[in-house]
Amino acid sequence: MVNKKKQIITIGISGASCTGKTTFASLLQKIFPNSIILHQDDFFKKKDQYPIDPITNLANGECPEALDFGSFINSLNNLRTSTNFIKTFKSKKNHLVNNLESDELDDLIKELNDQVQKVLSNTEKELNFILVDGFLLYINSDVIKELDVKLFLEADYDTLKQRREFIYGKKIPERNWVDPPNYFDKMVWPNYNKANHHIIHRYDFDDNILKDLIVLKSCNLSILSKNIIHVVNIILDLIKEK
Repeated sequence: MVNKKKQIITIGISGASCTGKTTFASLLQKIFPNSIILHQDDFFKKKDQYPIDPITNLANGECPEALDFGSFINSLNNLRTSTNFIKTFKSKKNHLVNNLESDELDDLIKELNDQVQKVLSNTEKELNFILVDGFLLYINSDVIKELDVKLFLEADYDTLKQRREFIYGKKIPERNWVDPPNYFDKMVWPNYNKANHHIIHRYDFDDNILKDLIVLKSCNLSILSKNIIHVVNIILDLIKEK
């Protein structure tokens, strides 16, 4: 038996709250074998360490200062440089995923998985995939440099507000948090715009290290299949190049 050279590919999936990042990551995980998801949400500081928003007087968990970027980058680097670390990695908590049930989507996932398996069987490398799911991936150059593929899911204000209020506007057994009144308008949307201004308005960031950023519209489910196919082909092209 020939020992294959091990290689790790990292895929960043970012965007505003409720753009479908975790769902997108979970679908890619079904398509690509030997893949794990690293959730940036696992690296929030304790709530009493969040900065206080001066307008709402609420603890601000929507800003970069609410995250422990040092620990996040360290975990990402460990995963990227060690296949043994990948095999033992577990997320710190369960993450709620919108399990989309569709025969058409299930068939597509199987078809793409078969396509990926065929490509992997013809490569001389043993590939592992790290799917990095986070709402603030592209504001830190140390994070950006760890990512081979950079995806940004984008949706309009009305769509995101409707999704956010549907998901976080009520208490459910799996989650204690419920958005206070007007939380999206006063906290989520302004913090998203502030942190991602360089992406939203398409200008260079830190020596243009986001020049290969792939922006995907995420306004409705009908475009999801198209986005998944597009991203899978990008990753397969990367595999063939390396």
